[in-house]
Amino acid sequence: MTLCDLMPTRPVTRRRSLPELVFFVQKITHLAQINARTLLVALIYLQRAKSNLPKRAVGGDDTNHRMFLGALLLASKFLKDTTWTSTTLSNRRIYEICGGLFSLQDICQLELAFLKLIQYNCWVDDQTLNQFVELHRADFSL
Repeated sequence: MTLCDLMPTRPVTRRRSLPELVFFVQKITHLAQINARTLLVALIYLQRAKSNLPKRAVGGDDTNHRMFLGALLLASKFLKDTTWTSTTLSNRRIYEICGGLFSLQDICQLELAFLKLIQYNCWVDDQTLNQFVELHRADFSL
């Protein structure tokens, strides 16, 4: 599974110009200063989400972007369950990084929808993380 394979999308006349998904992921992770552990947990969340999708689910042109943001927000919040600082990833910070691509309301909504999609299963222990890395070693070029 690649990030681009999360969900097939239907061809839609775009209302706005979406960046290519890989570029979008690189931009968000760089500007938000996402560490490897947070990104790995987000990938585990995406895997959980994909397994919970209906078999014939088809998303809009921005669905994969939204799912990535939802996973990243939840992973960041789950792993930083301590005092929030100016570097903590928040809905407002994602809104600012996205530069108007999604409204703040959209970001809040996609986070809640993603949480529901993974059935509120946010817990990722070290064993799960290590198994995921081991399973995807080749994908990570390790």
